[in-house]
Amino acid sequence: METNKISDSKGNIRFLEGNIQYLPLLLYLSQKLNLNKTDILSTVEIANDMQFSQQTASRKMLELEELGFIKRKYSPSGLMIGLTEKTIDLLKANYAHLKNIFDNNKEQDKKSIHAVITSGIGEGKFYVQLEKYNQEFTKLLGKKPFPGTLNLVVDKNDYKELLLRKEQVKVEGFQTKERTFGCINCYKVNVKKGKNKVEAFIIIPERTSHPENIAEVIAPSYLRDELKLDDNDKVEIL
Repeated sequence: METNKISDSKGNIRFLEGNIQYLPLLLYLSQKLNLNKTDILSTVEIANDMQFSQQTASRKMLELEELGFIKRKYSPSGLMIGLTEKTIDLLKANYAHLKNIFDNNKEQDKKSIHAVITSGIGEGKFYVQLEKYNQEFTKLLGKKPFPGTLNLVVDKNDYKELLLRKEQVKVEGFQTKERTFGCINCYKVNVKKGKNKVEAFIIIPERTSHPENIAEVIAPSYLRDELKLDDNDKVEIL
């Protein structure tokens, strides 16, 4: 049987992406079966523990068997279930990916990405000044936010990696008589030019028209003035 051995970090991520939907159930089974142990495990028990129906548990076990993640054998005592090497490889890939994130957290926090200043269309100013958002941004920043945002052009892959290293703070959405405003995910960063840097937050609205390579930043001050920024200037985000 093919075991999908993983040899590098990119392979780990590709393997995870292709099988990520099975991780919760396989993590549960690995805990119940102690990884390499084969044991009797009823679908009733699985259903109760995982909080879905027995029919769903039976279907998922069959699916995992067909995909090569588990082996099943019926015995007079009940259903024997064991994990295959493919499952072990998936769990190791997940462990390696998480270990890379958490074990090197301090070193990774120092890593910055480069960005280029660009002009927006003024949409951020409208949202920052909405009372409910403004109140929450004030709590995050410790001061009232400048009534506008700084737009930065970034490499979308570097940007995603940066956000993975940052703690996410969610500002809840709200509703008015006229419309509904979605939640906003916020990430604490520093925007740096030369020796000067300012504490700020990247904000990512649930509903946004910005492409993936645009970062939108709020801060207590007008960043263009404080850091002496013009369009096409380069800054670091860390």
